[in-house]
Amino acid sequence: MPATTAIANSIAALLTLARAEMSREGRTMLAEMRRVQRSLPQRYQARPLPDFLAELTPGRADWAGRDEEQVRALTDALALLDRGSPFGLCLRRSLLRYHFLRRTGLPLGIVFAMRARRADEPPGMAGHAWNILREQPYHERPEDMAGFTEVYRWPEEKPRG
Repeated sequence: MPATTAIANSIAALLTLARAEMSREGRTMLAEMRRVQRSLPQRYQARPLPDFLAELTPGRADWAGRDEEQVRALTDALALLDRGSPFGLCLRRSLLRYHFLRRTGLPLGIVFAMRARRADEPPGMAGHAWNILREQPYHERPEDMAGFTEVYRWPEEKPRG
């Protein structure tokens, strides 16, 4: 991504967060989102992935009625600006979207995928994560998914146990 695009995206994210801070509901949502965001790495490392994702899955849509686009914009802004996270941007964004948009009642899922790295990348495998809604990518650019093979999907199609 060109530096000018990255700077423009960061400025847009900061403006999104600043607008949210101007209302009581926005401040409340951001406080909850930041709390969950800060806890993700420790929670992720403490248990197997299916258990972590089950814990991240809200039991009810307690944010029903909130503007889904606003919730998505806030989670995306927080994920973009969280440069200290051990997770890549795609995983930060997917996890936050999954948790908070499911709280609005949107039945998102998460896809985890891998691909062999290209010749211009460090050797090994590259990972990517994105959300799905009704089996379709949710706010994901097709070129960002190109070449990736799905290795895991949450929620699982069959119940665990």
